[in-house]
Amino acid sequence: MRDLRHDRPSQLLAAGILALLAAVLAPRVVGGPAPVTVVQPSITVSVEGEVVRPGAYVVEFGARVGDLVELAGGFRPGAARALVALAAPLTDGQVVQVPAQVLEGALGRVSLNSATQAQLEALPGVGPATARRIVEHRPYARPDDLLRVPGIGPKKLERLRPLVAP
Repeated sequence: MRDLRHDRPSQLLAAGILALLAAVLAPRVVGGPAPVTVVQPSITVSVEGEVVRPGAYVVEFGARVGDLVELAGGFRPGAARALVALAAPLTDGQVVQVPAQVLEGALGRVSLNSATQAQLEALPGVGPATARRIVEHRPYARPDDLLRVPGIGPKKLERLRPLVAP
């Protein structure tokens, strides 16, 4: 019988078998891998205009504008649904405007959401630069939203209010 204490290949084979057994049995002894918990981040967004409950909402990351409108109780009658991109993804801090629907030529008012730049320039005190900024800041839920347009202050808004509609 051979003395295995001095036989190098046999020692390596025995060590390899022990290492393999340890690797296979170790997870069972320790209890296996810890469960993984996936946490969905949330974002805060606001909705204004023609929804039942306008305000700020916390939604899951990946939510869409349609989800937000649903949380806000849905559209009010007269909302311009066609101007709201329901499938658009939401981002943290976003403000979604739901404008009111205005019939073409209703009360002879100019629609802030659909008028051309030339139609806006026909308004008193609105030149090419202001008309361009009005177009750039669309959509509008109400005439008061014009205050966010550079160059339109409270006095100009009061002159424009009877002439415009969202």
